[in-house]
Amino acid sequence: MRKYKFIINDVKYETKIVKYKGTSAIVNVNGVDIPIEIEPQKAESAPKLIRNVKKPTVRIQTPKIASANAGDIVAPIPGVVIKILVKEGDFVNEGDPIMILEAMKMESEINADASGRIIAIKVQEGDAVQEDQPLMQIGE
Repeated sequence: MRKYKFIINDVKYETKIVKYKGTSAIVNVNGVDIPIEIEPQKAESAPKLIRNVKKPTVRIQTPKIASANAGDIVAPIPGVVIKILVKEGDFVNEGDPIMILEAMKMESEINADASGRIIAIKVQEGDAVQEDQPLMQIGE
């Protein structure tokens, strides 16, 4: 069987397990056999931490703001432009995704609030934007 060496309170102990079965064993400590009872360990029920690598995507329908120019799509929340999904001149339908905005470590899909042609893109990827800031303009 396996041998172990312990030092407890500056005293050296040479041990080996002589016999082991279920919850009992005989352990030889410095030449003396000692019967012992083994207390079963309780399984720990700590939850596993699973890290979600993919950032969740939230779909946001951009509201029309009275202070914006006609056809402007504005930022619904402050954030950073992660990806622009359209180009000037592209035709989009109402509800089509046009941009990905990241805010508070969540990616939000910005959708067209009307059908039409992209007249102007007023931001670039990587730009920080404020709430109600114009992002794009859609026209007929």
